[in-house]
This record gives sequence, structure tokens and C-alpha cells, in this order.
Amino acid sequence: MNEEKGSILHNLGDAVIRTEESIIKYANKAAGKLLECDENELLGKDLLDVVKESYKDIVKRNYERLEEENEIHPYEVELIREGGSVTGEIGMRRMKHEGRSFEILVIRDIDARKRREEVFWEQEERFQAVADNTPDIIARFDEEGRYVYVNKTAEEVYGIPKKDFFWKTDEDLGINKERKEVFRETITLVFKTQEKKTFYSETVIGGERKYFYTILVPEFLKDGVMNSVLSITRDITEIREIDKVKSEFISITSHQLRSPLATINWCILSLLQEEANGITSQQEEYLEQIHGATRNLIKITDVFLNTTMLDLEMFVLNPERFDLLDFTKEVKKEFEKRIKEKELNFSETHDDSISYIRMDKKVLKIILRGLISNAIEYTPKKGKIHFATKKGDGRIVLELGDSGCGIPPEEKKRIFTKFYRTEEARKMKAYGTGLDLYLIKSLLDKIGGNIRAESPNPEFGKGTVFYVEFPVAWENT
Repeated sequence: MNEEKGSILHNLGDAVIRTEESIIKYANKAAGKLLECDENELLGKDLLDVVKESYKDIVKRNYERLEEENEIHPYEVELIREGGSVTGEIGMRRMKHEGRSFEILVIRDIDARKRREEVFWEQEERFQAVADNTPDIIARFDEEGRYVYVNKTAEEVYGIPKKDFFWKTDEDLGINKERKEVFRETITLVFKTQEKKTFYSETVIGGERKYFYTILVPEFLKDGVMNSVLSITRDITEIREIDKVKSEFISITSHQLRSPLATINWCILSLLQEEANGITSQQEEYLEQIHGATRNLIKITDVFLNTTMLDLEMFVLNPERFDLLDFTKEVKKEFEKRIKEKELNFSETHDDSISYIRMDKKVLKIILRGLISNAIEYTPKKGKIHFATKKGDGRIVLELGDSGCGIPPEEKKRIFTKFYRTEEARKMKAYGTGLDLYLIKSLLDKIGGNIRAESPNPEFGKGTVFYVEFPVAWENT
């Protein structure tokens, strides 16, 4: 072996030993380090002398195999060293040089790897012990959506033995038929983005409809390569039933409140009519305050009622033919007094080609009322509001912008969730349901529309602008 080769071998990280009929003729530095001795002390020794008794037969057989195969793939042995023993992985190859045959052995210390494997399997056993005792369905999936692990809960819920899940999809098992598409799409998305995803689903199990909330978490190997998705699925059927009862209660309560509130409001308006005699200016002021408070209660009751009707899937759409621009003007009139009180500059831009459309007037009224009301409420005195309608291909685009308090970037993604109000909104107005934008978005989802917010409003340099888009059917006048 020439000096150059000897130098390269001598400084390799893995132990390299050259033997002739198992007698050690060369050992590099790593070999001495592995066996805790000077590498020169190994020269002339039989390799079998540094192999534990229980592994000697394996090494002998592999030397014999080299006569025919020339190469033996790495195998595990336990080697003797001064401090005890070490587990190594030996790869063997027979070579010839200048008419002489010899064996090159590359030995890798795998004690550290084995310890890591032991820790891994210990942690895996702990994970499985916890997973098997949780009421949630826990499973692992590969990129093709095949099960590589399920816990006992999955076995109990689906009535399928754990071993029968392995390497099969929901479709193969004939389960989760109603959610298989969204489940498969979400797993693909997790592998693509390598980010956690969540979704709600429902399916029929044992003739009973069940509702689930699922979290999908990416899992990575130590080299950073993603190899599986951990799925945690919780049965929320009972919670949903409780929520349904709660929604029904709110719906009934809202219905019961609305009638007496409407009566009170009508009576106050009658008293405030000019023809009503004998009312002092102070009494009139009190009645105005009662009228304002009653109007607010009616608005809150309507919001609660509409929200629960949507949640209970009882909101029925009744499309009808009407003039869109005339309708928007009627809705705006409801707020003229408040606009005047705050001295707001309310400007409008409308596409004159928009005429008659067919859609649910109640839905459009809720959307317009919610947006205009919020714009007025959160725009300071003498501020600006701009309302525009535009015509698209079978769609209407509404823009409602203001110069108000705006929405901080970190809060934008939450403004359409139920009961959420921004910090600035709470400062400007102590009370509020936090349901208007949730209700608007839910209604738009129901009719195939969408809503988005931009803050600050590019037109005024501050405030917010909402863009609402929804499909309509055009009709001739």
C-alpha cells in the first residue's frame, strides 16, 4: 500500500484495518481509538482476539464468504477493548495487490447510534403508552395518506383491529367516506407547506353522525426531512350538541325579546310625534334616550337572532327582484341622523349601469347595515366615509371605506371570528357584540361571496376599507 493511500486511510474517521487471513497487518488511528490502544499494538494480532466470543463464529463465516463474494455488507459485532467492549459495524472487502490477497475492514462505532435508537424507542414506547390511553384518535400518515400508526381509540371508534390499519388509506378501509377528500387534501397541504393545519369534519360511524376537530402536525427525521404527519382527532359531537342547545336558547330568547322591544319602540315614537301634547323638553330628551337605547337593543337582538339562525342552518334564502341602487339608498337613510350628528363627510360612487337584480334582500340589508354602522361608529367626528358599488361579470362589488381607527395588522385575521373586537374598537365603544363582521362573512360564504379588509384605507391614508363581492342574477327593468 503506497504512502499516499496509507496517509488517507490513517486519518479517516472510521476505523480501518488490513488483515491477511484474519491477522492484522495495518490499523489506522481511528482503530486504535476505537479499541482504546495504540494502533501499532494491534499489528500481528488475530482479529478474532479482539472480537467477543459470542460473535467469533459470525466473523469466521464472513471471512469464508469472502473467498466467493469478495465483499460483505456491514454487520454488527461486539469488540473487546481495555475499558470493556464496544459495538461496531464491520464492512469487509477482499482485495489483491502485487499478487498478494488481503482484506480491508472498515469498522464504525455504533454505540452512540444504538444509544440514540434506544432513547428513540423508549420515547416511542412512552408516546404510544400515552396515545393508547387518550380519548382522542391519534394516527400517523405517510405522504400517500396511508396509516403507519393508530392508537387504541381508533380501533375502538372504527371497530377495526390496529394491525389492519397499517399501510391502508381511509378509502381502503371503507371509513370516513364523507371526509376523505378534505382529509387527503389537508395531508397533502401539510407535506407541501410543512406547517400545522386544522379542520372540522363530519362522518357517519355505526349509523350515528359524528363531528370531529382534527390537527395535522408535520413530523421530521433528524436530518430535517419530513417523513410523516401526526393526526390528532377529537370527537366534538357532544360539544356541538351543547352548542346547538345554546344557539336554540339564544334564538328563542331573541324571538321573545324582539316583540316587546318593537312595541316599546313604537310607543316612544308615537309620544315623540309633533302632535303629542303636554311633553316638556326634558321629557322629550328622556324619551329620545329611551328610544336610542331601545333601538340598540333591537339591533343587538337582530344580530343574535340572525347569527343563531345561521349556526342552526335555519337561515332560508328568499331571492326577489329589486333595484339595487334604490335599495342601498333606503338602507343609508336609516343612518342619516347619526351621520349628521357626527358631521361625517359621506360620499358615494355608483355604477349607473347597475339596475335590477335578483337576490335575498334581507341578506343584503344585513351586510349594508353592518358595514355602514361600523364605519359610522368607529370614524371620529368630521371624518370621512366613502361608499361605492361596482358591476362585475355576474357579480356585485361593494366598497365601504372610512378614515376611522383602522385595524392593526396582527388583528386582521381575527376580525371575522365570532365575538372578536379589536383593542382600538373597545376603547372607542365599550359595548358591542363582535358579531357583525362574523355574520356578514357567514352570509357571504352561504351565497358564494367573499369579504376582505384593507387597513390603512389607501384613499384616506388611514382607517379601513372593506371589499365585498357576491354573485347576483341580473334582470331587465
